[in-house]
Amino acid sequence: MHETTLSEICTFCCEVEGGDDSNLFYDLGLARTRTDYVLLESEHFVVMPCIGALTDWYLLIVSKRHTLSVGRLNEAERADLRTLIPQVTGLIRERSGLDSLVFEHGSLDFRDKGGACYDHTHIHVVATGRDHQRFLDHIPAPVIMRPCADWISASRRLVEEEQRSYLALGTPDQDWIGIATGAPSQFFRRCLAAWMGAEEGEWDWLTFPQVDRVHRMSTALTAR
Repeated sequence: MHETTLSEICTFCCEVEGGDDSNLFYDLGLARTRTDYVLLESEHFVVMPCIGALTDWYLLIVSKRHTLSVGRLNEAERADLRTLIPQVTGLIRERSGLDSLVFEHGSLDFRDKGGACYDHTHIHVVATGRDHQRFLDHIPAPVIMRPCADWISASRRLVEEEQRSYLALGTPDQDWIGIATGAPSQFFRRCLAAWMGAEEGEWDWLTFPQVDRVHRMSTALTAR
């Protein structure tokens, strides 16, 4: 009997490997091979355009190992992520001249998802010319974001020590962490859409995959 693999049931696992069982880049006609959409790669992560991008510069950092959130990563993975995030924001700044927001919906387990829509660690990197601090004004109650020295370390403490799902945010000048109390699926994307004045429901990447925008971004970021 055929044994189901993660690449067959997890879209991110499939995309990380470059498989075709559940690969949205292939399904949407955005890529023919893995190299068409994997923009950067480290030991533990790959970087790819975000399908459903709400801005012209919107990438995802996706873990190679199938984990639920940054709070579940091991020490080597966390160290790799700390090195990779500045590389990704630097790439975007080099091509666009813009600074980026970094955010994650931090799942605790398969039921307490922390606003995540997928059961696989992925970090959003979103560039915009807007005042990044004003993004906080669009985060509704009961979620309260509190400043922290390092959201990666804070996420680990919440998951391992407090058994809580979380919401993590990095702005150019400050990291923030919050308990994901009552946060719906795609929580930060909903906040981002409201902040950007997007069309109603445009936060939902499944309904609005933004194929043309993703294609333009891929082309711009892979150009030499």
